Amino acid sequence: MDIDIDINIGRGLAEARALAATHKAMLAAYVGIGVVIPFLLLSSEPLFNLRAILTILDNPGLQFGGSIAGPLYLLAIVGAIVAGAMLAAWSGLLAEMREGYVAEIMYGMVAGVAYFACNLMVSVVTWVITLFPILLIGGRMEWGNLGGGAITIGYQLLLTTVAFWIATRFCLAGAIMGGRGKLEPIGAFIESWRRTQTAQWRLCGFYLLYGVPFAVLGGGLMALHMTTIMTKAAGSPVETAMSFGWVVLFALYFLGQILIPAGLYRASEPAAAASEIFA
Repeated sequence: MDIDIDINIGRGLAEARALAATHKAMLAAYVGIGVVIPFLLLSSEPLFNLRAILTILDNPGLQFGGSIAGPLYLLAIVGAIVAGAMLAAWSGLLAEMREGYVAEIMYGMVAGVAYFACNLMVSVVTWVITLFPILLIGGRMEWGNLGGGAITIGYQLLLTTVAFWIATRFCLAGAIMGGRGKLEPIGAFIESWRRTQTAQWRLCGFYLLYGVPFAVLGGGLMALHMTTIMTKAAGSPVETAMSFGWVVLFALYFLGQILIPAGLYRASEPAAAASEIFA
């Protein structure tokens, strides 16, 4: 029998705060794995270095040697590490009984790859479906004939909204996997879609508001970092401080991406039936 589930966002945030207070040391450890290690890996690749990117923009004829396959391969590795750290953290936060860091990390290594691959597949399918009208219309006429930039901007806004809505509907998938020790992600994604049905628009509004401070902080940090690069020598203490600022910002976002779905997952758990309580 299907159970009508409604997610109380306030209760979910309270659950998230309680989990954060109880598991501070564990969360710090997984921030190290899921944020610091990927940041160091990406920093080792010139293509992901902000100073190098600005140099290329200032000198369009300048090119880096090597193939794009290396950076793409590094991105895949980083994505798997981040997903693995998230799954390990969800396992530690939501499992009925913790089995320790070694078991959680081993689980995260396997489940994280599956979770990352499923998210990638969802992104690709969403992109293909939303891009199809552009390809269909583009084969018959130029976008300029449809009103120029206004139509293009409007359609891009629509695509962003659809992608954001889909991401919101799947926001509980990782917590469901970690809380139940699942290795197969598809069932968790389906269950997340079902659990968020009633509260989908409230969740969209919440995640939109949640993202605003990070967007503002990220934009401000980007402006400061670019100013520092243009006015300070490479490797200066100020530039090092900018890198530390990015790590802190990513760490806060990473914690939010773990704790909020974990709290919402707990808030979405259906109450036990009376027959189960008094059995």
